[in-house]
Amino acid sequence: MWKLNEVSLSGRRSPRLNGVSVEIPSGVTAVLGSSGAGKTSLLNVLVQFERPTTGQVECCLQNSEGRLPYFWSPPTYGLWPHLTVRDHLSSVQLNPDDEPELVGRLLAAFELNHVSDARPGSLSLGERSRLSVARALACNAQVLVLDEPLAHVDSSRVGGYWSVIREHCASRNTSLVLATHSPEVVLREASHVICLTSGRVIYSGDTRRLYEQPQSPEQAAMLGPCN
Repeated sequence: MWKLNEVSLSGRRSPRLNGVSVEIPSGVTAVLGSSGAGKTSLLNVLVQFERPTTGQVECCLQNSEGRLPYFWSPPTYGLWPHLTVRDHLSSVQLNPDDEPELVGRLLAAFELNHVSDARPGSLSLGERSRLSVARALACNAQVLVLDEPLAHVDSSRVGGYWSVIREHCASRNTSLVLATHSPEVVLREASHVICLTSGRVIYSGDTRRLYEQPQSPEQAAMLGPCN
């Protein structure tokens, strides 16, 4: 879906991305790393929120009638302060007549019915996090680019929400690119993983291969102590 060739992105003290060359296939790709590793910076250049300082980013997505090429959910959620929760979902539907019940289904699936008429300023962090993901699903884009999705959701409930994301994407042939610091999310959800450390790619490829055959202790540590 994307090809990056020697992409760098400058920072105040050191490069946020440093010579990144990767290809992102269709399906589910996780961008994994600790805080400050460059995950958000990588997603920013994918969606053209930022331009790389050097290098090239090629988007290989094909035009599809009735579908956006991608929809981005930033780490700050990007919610619109003047819209209600329900309006966030309905406003991104390109063809609402095709699925008039979709908004109601997503509100129920992400347990947002009780705040459907509220605006973002009155929501908790967990509610904002869920709304950001629900809005992304409602737009029916070819690819969802989600930066730390469900980061502020209770651990006892997050698995159910991931099931909603997984089933929704599978039923619509929607690909997913997500940034996370959680090895558990990567192992459960992603077939492809890009591992970042200090803006450098130390692994890009099959998730199972990284788990079963890491080529260095640094790579092995990306998937946690269970590895």
